[in-house]
Amino acid sequence: MEVMVQGVPMSGHEASPAGAATVSVVVPTRNRSELAYARAQWALSQPVVREAVFVVDGSADDTATRLQSLADQDARLRVIVNERNVGPPKAKNIGIRAATSEWVFVIDDDDVPSTNLIAELVQVANEAGADVVGAPWFNIGEGEDVEDRIARAPRLPGGPKLEQPGIFPTSAWTDCVWMHANALYRRSVFAAAMYDEFYSGNYYREETDLFVAAARAGHRVVVTDRGYTYMRSRAGGGIDRASKARYEYFVVRNNWYFLRKHGAWLREQGLIRGSGHEQLSLISRRTKPLARAAGRRLTRWAR
Repeated sequence: MEVMVQGVPMSGHEASPAGAATVSVVVPTRNRSELAYARAQWALSQPVVREAVFVVDGSADDTATRLQSLADQDARLRVIVNERNVGPPKAKNIGIRAATSEWVFVIDDDDVPSTNLIAELVQVANEAGADVVGAPWFNIGEGEDVEDRIARAPRLPGGPKLEQPGIFPTSAWTDCVWMHANALYRRSVFAAAMYDEFYSGNYYREETDLFVAAARAGHRVVVTDRGYTYMRSRAGGGIDRASKARYEYFVVRNNWYFLRKHGAWLREQGLIRGSGHEQLSLISRRTKPLARAAGRRLTRWAR
């Protein structure tokens, strides 16, 4: 792998008061130049952002060129180019190691943040004494109104669940490890935990793994009701979903790795019933749609 770093790195690691530019934004991206460029523009427009680090992970499109054109105008943007695709966990770790700010906000290129999300997360971190702050995440369909979906989202004590990232907590923040990607991290967290590069295929559970690892290392991980992120379309780039069977295989494989790694601790905390139960439940949920689809194909073939 060859890595090229473009843009001008910022210096210093001094803590700054709330509201000051104390955040590095890290974004992994692959073959989605439009999304990457829009996310870079957004990051650079945020008052609390000190730098934006984009890791172009083996892209075959013009992502690196477009981002570099923006970096030429704003030295806060740094572009790291992986000549070959190394996958989201490693790409994120590369970006995190390159970041220099007191706080690091990691977001996927196809996720859209609510207004002033980073500033809200910094404020919650200060108020709650938290080391990791996340927010609910939503998968919003084409044509679906974002504001309506957010207004209808459930609010429950504890916030998001393992398989339900789109739940707001009933308080301004609460301890929670079941968030979906897109979170603010204190730099000290990464001395104890990074994204686990053993996850592969569709990288299922790689984000949750980091939240749990941070909590197990003694860092406070919270979710807030003061913001959210959502994804509307994953067309192009990103993770290959062409083969449903292959995708589901990696769901099962990665989930079992996650449970083998953290299951005992999660059960001790009362967060799951047990590793075996969770794995069998996941297999049941994920295989039923595939079985129904296979049945429909067999019925059409029989006719």
